[in-house]
Amino acid sequence: MKNQQTNMVEMIDWAVGDAPLAGTVFAGEGLAAAIGNFDGVHRGHQKVVAAAVAAARRDGLLPSVITFDPHPREFFRQDEAPFHLADRREKDRLLAGLLGQMGPARVIHIRFDDALRSTGADQFVSNILAGLGVRQLYAGTDFAFGKGRGGDLQTINQVGKPSGISATAVPLLVDANMAVISSSRIRAALQAGAPDAAAAMLGHDWAVTGTVIRGDSRGRTIGFPTANIALGSLQHPAFGVYAVEIDLDDGAGLVRQIGNGVANIGIRPTVQNRGVLCEAHLFDRDMDLYDKRLLVRLKAFLRPEQKFSGIEELINQISLDAEAARQLLPPFALGQQ
Repeated sequence: MKNQQTNMVEMIDWAVGDAPLAGTVFAGEGLAAAIGNFDGVHRGHQKVVAAAVAAARRDGLLPSVITFDPHPREFFRQDEAPFHLADRREKDRLLAGLLGQMGPARVIHIRFDDALRSTGADQFVSNILAGLGVRQLYAGTDFAFGKGRGGDLQTINQVGKPSGISATAVPLLVDANMAVISSSRIRAALQAGAPDAAAAMLGHDWAVTGTVIRGDSRGRTIGFPTANIALGSLQHPAFGVYAVEIDLDDGAGLVRQIGNGVANIGIRPTVQNRGVLCEAHLFDRDMDLYDKRLLVRLKAFLRPEQKFSGIEELINQISLDAEAARQLLPPFALGQQ
């Protein structure tokens, strides 16, 4: 079991077999919790969390989120291509922003392992939810849990009643076309080079997040220094060039924009392939960003990735890309940082 805290939101890693949280300071008088995978923390997820927060305020409980790490999809299909819409740190930041506005709150990451996989639905309610101190649980109407996904919200209400646990279904959020907002639709939008469509479903820009790594400094030698971030387990959007806004994460859950820019996401077919990278060029500033954590927020797709005949052709195209991005993005004043 491991604790950390972001502002007033306390976060914990918990696994089957760990000491119960019910009856401890962590659980207080009990949790009103949203439960789910919450990959991307999109608008549908936000609706579920808002329901839990409202219930907590009404009934004097702690607003909470219960989620799973690793994502069950990652556990069962380990060889699958990267699919995460947010890394763990960004997910925690987004959840903390939803929870921590009015006072103390909690985020519980349940370890998804063989012990959890083999836990039956009834035991999930009586041992895990009760052990975590859950009093009220909120989830989307499609939520299923337990071995073989054998439990649903009705199961929680039946099995949890003697322990004082109730569950409420939150209707799935739909867009103007009556299509359900989902992580899979957001992934598809990113793969199609439509970050604006992804942002409309997320309720915020989708961002490549991570620590800036040292590259070969080729960009600096041609007048376009870049901050390079490996995508790792993040969803691969359409490879190509994007107009971006770049944020700096100070490590305390605070994020501030440091400027506009242009970024290439892909495998760099013109030069040595170093895996899938986001190479972001920050306009009008020369900052040492090595080892800093950035959010490179995709605002518009400019063109697909392409291979050039040489460096001169590459430089000319980067200049055109940068100008196109400047025209699309709202001006960034250094004084607003």
